Amino acid sequence: MRVGLLVTTYERPDALARVLDSVARQTRAPDVVVVADDGSGAATAAVVAGFAARSAAPVLHVRQPHAGFRVARVRNLGLAS
Repeated sequence: MRVGLLVTTYERPDALARVLDSVARQTRAPDVVVVADDGSGAATAAVVAGFAARSAAPVLHVRQPHAGFRVARVRNLGLAS
């Protein structure tokens, strides 16, 4: 069985880093990690890139421009990736 993880985020690189650190410590790592980003800045991209560099699983960073609270849309983009 394959397991994927989708994490939504917006301008909270500190919280995202903690979530991804937790993912790295899991006994059963996901087969793919998708970070669905609702238009965050460079700090969030750096957190994702750092995690991707040390992750055994593929990490996808799906991003949409920020235009208000559109978490459902970015989640759907992440699922489609």
